Amino acid sequence: MSTVTGRVIDEFGTPLPNLTVEALGDWLLTQEQLNAKDAKSDEQGRFTLEVPDLVGIPDQPLVSFRFRVVDDVRRPLIKDRELAGTIAIHALGDIQIRRADKEGLLVTQLTGKAEMVSSGNNMELLVDGSEAFGRIADDIRSATRSINMTQLFFALPEPKRNSSEEPPQLIFKFLRWLDTPEGAWHDPPIIPHDPNLTGNQPPAVPRGETLLSSDARPERLLVDAARSGKTVRILLNEPGLSWPEGIFWLAVLTPLAAGLGVGGVNLLAACMGVGFAIFPIALALTVVAYFVEFVVVKIKLQNNTDVDEARHYFGIATEYVEATTHPIAVRGFRQAAPDNGVLHCKMVITDEQRAVVVGSPFTQRYFDYYGHRIDDPHRGANTDDMVHDLSVAVTGPAVRDLYDTFRLFWNEDLPELEKIPEMPPLTAQAGNGPKVQVIRTLSGQRFAKLGGTSEKGILEAYLRAFASARHYIYLETQYFTDSVITDGLVEVLKKKPNLELILVVPIKPDVPFYPRRQALRIAQLRAAGGDRVGVFTRWSYDGNRPNNARPWVAPVYIHAKGAVVDDAWATVGSANLDGLSLDYNLLLSPLVFGETTAAELNLSVVPEVAGATTPFAETMRRRLFAEHLGLIDAHGKPDPNHTDLAHGTNYNWVRDLWRPKAVEALAHIKAARREPLPGFVLEYPQEDGGSLDTPRKHLAALGIRLEINDAVVRPISGTRGFDFSTGSWRKSPEHEDFRR
Repeated sequence: MSTVTGRVIDEFGTPLPNLTVEALGDWLLTQEQLNAKDAKSDEQGRFTLEVPDLVGIPDQPLVSFRFRVVDDVRRPLIKDRELAGTIAIHALGDIQIRRADKEGLLVTQLTGKAEMVSSGNNMELLVDGSEAFGRIADDIRSATRSINMTQLFFALPEPKRNSSEEPPQLIFKFLRWLDTPEGAWHDPPIIPHDPNLTGNQPPAVPRGETLLSSDARPERLLVDAARSGKTVRILLNEPGLSWPEGIFWLAVLTPLAAGLGVGGVNLLAACMGVGFAIFPIALALTVVAYFVEFVVVKIKLQNNTDVDEARHYFGIATEYVEATTHPIAVRGFRQAAPDNGVLHCKMVITDEQRAVVVGSPFTQRYFDYYGHRIDDPHRGANTDDMVHDLSVAVTGPAVRDLYDTFRLFWNEDLPELEKIPEMPPLTAQAGNGPKVQVIRTLSGQRFAKLGGTSEKGILEAYLRAFASARHYIYLETQYFTDSVITDGLVEVLKKKPNLELILVVPIKPDVPFYPRRQALRIAQLRAAGGDRVGVFTRWSYDGNRPNNARPWVAPVYIHAKGAVVDDAWATVGSANLDGLSLDYNLLLSPLVFGETTAAELNLSVVPEVAGATTPFAETMRRRLFAEHLGLIDAHGKPDPNHTDLAHGTNYNWVRDLWRPKAVEALAHIKAARREPLPGFVLEYPQEDGGSLDTPRKHLAALGIRLEINDAVVRPISGTRGFDFSTGSWRKSPEHEDFRR
């Protein structure tokens, strides 16, 4: 057994009482707390921590362990110290913790100083793809100098000399020119032609007919910007195989997988007495399997980037216009697997003065409105679920920090002479908006400027916000699987009996193993907070089906990455609540004997004074609650000023608003009512949600009648595709989800 003693103080020598000290060990796939009872610092800051011998092996001391000081949500307050388990007593003396590292909402990354913080920013929350894409289109149109962009995917058509002949792949705004003296732009509804119906129908209107429509397509906006002399840079994620780890694991795992099957064949052949004769065939099969998988992996990686397509499109498209056109610079940000994650940060910066941090990739699937209609032609050829997402537009000093991050990405792999310079001084005046911090997840192995030290500012920001929470924590996220986030929430729920947690998640995260892991994390939260924890899924309802058919019910996929705490702190960005976005990827990291993280960016809004609320955070809470709970105005739009949302931060949001609304929605569905059910949620089932990976399973677990001969509604899986080139619905297979 080892005993660790010491005293915790701040930079002024003042003792820091009631802090937790703990010992941790490193295992193959994760970091675990050892079988040691946590110790607390006393009023003088002193502590004594006893670390037992190796668990399960009496009298066998640990070779080493890591010592850590943490706060109420187990956020580390010092860098880990490696201590020998063979030494009986470790007298550490004074352990200094800076006040800035311990207190407040600003991320310091244990440096004692908060970076990329600015006041006076103008912030606008953009909910769902229609708002985000429309704002980006407006920003690109109004650019006078430059457009700099990072993206995960960018859907592009095959270039044509006449752009109206290109089959549209992505439309940011559906605009039609009105033949009026004012010449105003108008956004009319699309009236699609349906080939499945007969009788009088409106004629099909292709979106490419220039006399009738002038849709805002991002690729054409960028070509127009380049033609008028603006600088355009596009940086896209580009996955590849790392050296030597990627090639090594491909070489090892492929023959291993093939060898298991071949080994079985050899064993059977040996039992038949022909083992030696078949060995050359088995060896040849193994070699062929390796090369087949190598080709398959290469194709898969190429299909997960739009770099070649973007270079092809913009290279040809700019040749078709005047010779004065500036070339559009398209680069791939190489993220070698399994060492690195993915360039997941998505933002558009115009004139170094305006920026949109966007949650969505540039594909039509993510264009959606607050209503999330099951059949909506604006989503184009997409046949997946509807998507709810979050983005944020910003002007003011924070744009400099966003531009510096773009420069970090763009310059990383370039020679010195090709790197882009620092941002010129801001000409726009700061507004009266909130204090903003740009926070990131960046791998120290990928970015030379970091000197080997990774940034995990987004994780730190979440944990600081959890520790500060007094009344409620609201989270909506595509993935909820991170153990550190879960542990932090569990701790704060146990310590604060009046704290409520609202979590909005998709019914099925789109990563293998994530559905069950998400269900496990949700069970941990419910065990800690009981009825104070409300976990909800978002749905859409269509009761007005022709011929008195059963109403349709379909899940809305939550792609958002956002949070609000106590109307004081809020964050929006690209980071999910999983290891890849926050800390390290649980599955990939052991393959490289280190951490594997994505490149992520969030904007964090913090109050100017501790304990105060911020208008942006309150607006974000009101806007999202209104959309998800169907609190609409006379025009059918989410109403942030609805009377149900006018309560103070200490209101029991789960007990008195969210859960009753979910109960009402469930009763509406069970009764198969014909009336509309705008914007509604259902509570995540109490049973193992990880196995409820289809709409039918999820709804059945909530008690909705779905037996074939007794069903009251139709659980819908997917949506119907619309062809922009023809102006017609595409013929589609049966929508109903029959999977049990």
